[in-house]
Amino acid sequence: MNRDGSYLLSMLIVCAMYRSFREQAIEYVKQAAQEDSAGNYAKAFPLYMNALEYFKTYAKYENNYKIREAVMQKANEYLRRAEEIRVVLMSSCRPRYKPTSGDHAAMPKGGEGRGWQLGTC
Repeated sequence: MNRDGSYLLSMLIVCAMYRSFREQAIEYVKQAAQEDSAGNYAKAFPLYMNALEYFKTYAKYENNYKIREAVMQKANEYLRRAEEIRVVLMSSCRPRYKPTSGDHAAMPKGGEGRGWQLGTC
């Protein structure tokens, strides 16, 4: 293969990878939005984060400034939503103690003792 042929082949490979980044980002966003809508925030959060990584890589190789800006603007929207979900997940997964029976006495030191268990997320 001559020099021009190998250059063309490498450009085709780069274009295929570039397209793959975009397609993978879109697929992750679709899945994240679906889980988000269903209230499955613990599943939606990592999907949004994966999409952001792919969008970032896609934007890195995009030569058209307008397209790159549009992609980054949309990625920032997904980042904001992921941050909102992270806050919800962090606040709902704090250790909580709850009575396991009708006894509502104060929680013993260290959270140990009869009638108490660690709350779940």
